[in-house]
Amino acid sequence: MPIPTRSLLPALLAAVLLLPVNVYAIGGAVGAGLRSPLFLYQETVYGTSLIPVWREISYVTSGTIGGRSALSILLWALGTALLLAAAGYAVYRRHDGITGIRKPLALLTAGGAVAYLLSCVAQYGPTLYGPAGFAVPVGVPLLLGVAGYVMTVEEDDEPGCEEEEEEYGEEMEGEQ
Repeated sequence: MPIPTRSLLPALLAAVLLLPVNVYAIGGAVGAGLRSPLFLYQETVYGTSLIPVWREISYVTSGTIGGRSALSILLWALGTALLLAAAGYAVYRRHDGITGIRKPLALLTAGGAVAYLLSCVAQYGPTLYGPAGFAVPVGVPLLLGVAGYVMTVEEDDEPGCEEEEEEYGEEMEGEQ
């Protein structure tokens, strides 16, 4: 029995908002952490921190963080905004069926993945390794996979699909 698309898409979007998207280490073995779209968890020689993305934005706007790190945080916030927009769009248009919302939803999700990857590049360089440390953007392929799934998924739980399947089954029984 296939999983209905209408219940799977919101679950996928919720999962990508909570799962770690980036694993990183700070240069000179100062610390390491996990970054999800909404939170940054890091352990350093100075202690353990759980920092929400809105707090990081306030660090940038107040001037506490600047330069490449500020650009990286702003790109990360853009990626999070795109994922939140995708989730909001899916909720707002949930009654239109997947065929009506497929392309914008996939583009928003893929845009979030690209913004996250650009955030890592802004902080660590194009090889994702440098004096600032290194990053492994494990969630970017996941997000691109979700975007690809959204583009290729068929509407499998439209009203009437069950009737068509039953008719098909009855036709097959009649032929035997």
